[in-house]
Amino acid sequence: MKNITYALPLLATLAVVAVSTNHAYAQADAGNSGSADPMLGTILDMVDELASEINALNERLAELQARMNQTEGAGSESLPATGQVRVRAEVVFDPPLRMEGTDTGVNMIRDNAMHGVVFPRMAEWIHQDISPASNDAPIIFRYFTLIYNSAFDAVAPYHPTAVGVYSRVDQRPASESETNLLPNIAVMYSSYRSLVELAPHRADEWRQMMITHGLDPEIEDGLELDCGQAHVLVSPAAIGNHAAKCVLDARIDDGFNHFGTNTTQPFGDTTGYQPVNTPDSLNDPSRWSPLTATNRQGVFGVQEFATPQWANTETYSGLDPRSIRMPEPISSNHGNVAAYKEQADEVIEVRAALTDEQKIITEFFDNKLRELVHRPALKNIHDVVEYVQLEFALNMAKFDAGTFVWQEKARYDAVRPTTAIHHIYGDEPVPISKGPGLETVEVPGNQWQSYLQTADHPEYPSATTCFCAAYAQVWRQYTGTDDLVTYANGDEIIYGYESILPAGSSLVEPGVVPSEDVRLVFNSWTEYEEMCAESRVIAGTHFWPAVEESLNVCQTAGSAAFDYWETLMDGTAPVRGAAESLEPDPMLDEPFWTS
Repeated sequence: MKNITYALPLLATLAVVAVSTNHAYAQADAGNSGSADPMLGTILDMVDELASEINALNERLAELQARMNQTEGAGSESLPATGQVRVRAEVVFDPPLRMEGTDTGVNMIRDNAMHGVVFPRMAEWIHQDISPASNDAPIIFRYFTLIYNSAFDAVAPYHPTAVGVYSRVDQRPASESETNLLPNIAVMYSSYRSLVELAPHRADEWRQMMITHGLDPEIEDGLELDCGQAHVLVSPAAIGNHAAKCVLDARIDDGFNHFGTNTTQPFGDTTGYQPVNTPDSLNDPSRWSPLTATNRQGVFGVQEFATPQWANTETYSGLDPRSIRMPEPISSNHGNVAAYKEQADEVIEVRAALTDEQKIITEFFDNKLRELVHRPALKNIHDVVEYVQLEFALNMAKFDAGTFVWQEKARYDAVRPTTAIHHIYGDEPVPISKGPGLETVEVPGNQWQSYLQTADHPEYPSATTCFCAAYAQVWRQYTGTDDLVTYANGDEIIYGYESILPAGSSLVEPGVVPSEDVRLVFNSWTEYEEMCAESRVIAGTHFWPAVEESLNVCQTAGSAAFDYWETLMDGTAPVRGAAESLEPDPMLDEPFWTS
């Protein structure tokens, strides 16, 4: 019989709590007998404010000891019982979650480690190694969806009914999720294992993240377990390790080509896409032309269609991208001369009248990490279980939306505004806003540029608009309303979604745009997604039909993701096997739509 002794009368740091608890649970899962860590030496500088929390924790751990004699060890072939989904109907408002660059002040009992510890490191990695402007949607959403999937599976046992996507661990006693400590530990291990796999060149950094919080990165419990079976696990480390392992194993060959093949680099194209145009030769003015632009390292080069294989990636929700088709962008057919010129002129007109406020708003929506930095008040959730569950739903919706957006991008291969305007106007002058303020000048049409750098994929439909629509739809279904309500917190008024965009924070015109702080307040999710759509046109990267059709269609991805998420939450979703690549879109074999 296992006997776990907890000797925690005097603790100076929460890291010690995490280490002692984690080692004890690891021994329980490994089947070792004996006690946990020896009695800690007397620590003179006791932190008075934590004393009551520590005593309460010891009581819960003592209760756990009694229960462990009944639940220890064995695997289980049966899946957890089903129940009613727990959707957040009312939001308990707390002070904003901390976003310090260091871990000072992160309390593993009270705080949300996913937001306060893991995300700042992920954001730094994305910004430094992948996307300096945080706008490379395919790669960013891929990483975040996998990591939040792992975290979702890791916290499922700490929810009354939830089950993981790719793993099954029996529910833990309710007392273990009364504070964030044990779910936080599970999330830290699932994130650590995911990050080591996804960014191994930063392995030392990920290890230090664990050590700083008193967690042992060498614990490998749970990594050896079969993902196709249900298990009874006590250790949060084992739960987190097992969750990450099952997610990464399941998604390795899902069609996204994350880790590359014998013939391609990681994330490389597996579809054989070839553009009909080059930066120097416009063979078909209706179709996408790669531009000469700066890459992620700031070096000029010719664009390539980013991850066209996203169209062949298995969705989470079960949504079949081949069942979703968007109408032809007939105004992008240069044979429709009047319509082709009219939609280009619309972009020229709004681009020429850009204000400081509009410029910074376009950059706000271009930032694919904005929702984790400029977060709605509704998402100030300190319960790490609920936070992770919601974040997975939101990221899953955007990831699934990308499959049919990239499918239709490849099918229509539509021209971007920059290319169309260059083609139409050549040396003829066109107006454009230059520099801060409302300064407008005329330049030759073939020198016109969009305010934001044009993305490296075809124009139609608008991906950013689609992501906004899918994200907003999940929020509507999660809260049961389109409205973003206003809260009163004492004398302070807190808006459902408010962001302050500081003066001079522009990446395009740094130090001068905007000339003063810009305050964004959204009163509804409809207002949010419509402003998102408009931002793509006024920035000069899209035509109106691309954003309008994305608004019409892409809420479908949000609804499908939320429906699947509810089955995970109520425990009725079956455990999933390895994801598989989809067959190529059969419509690519048909004559091109302008023929």
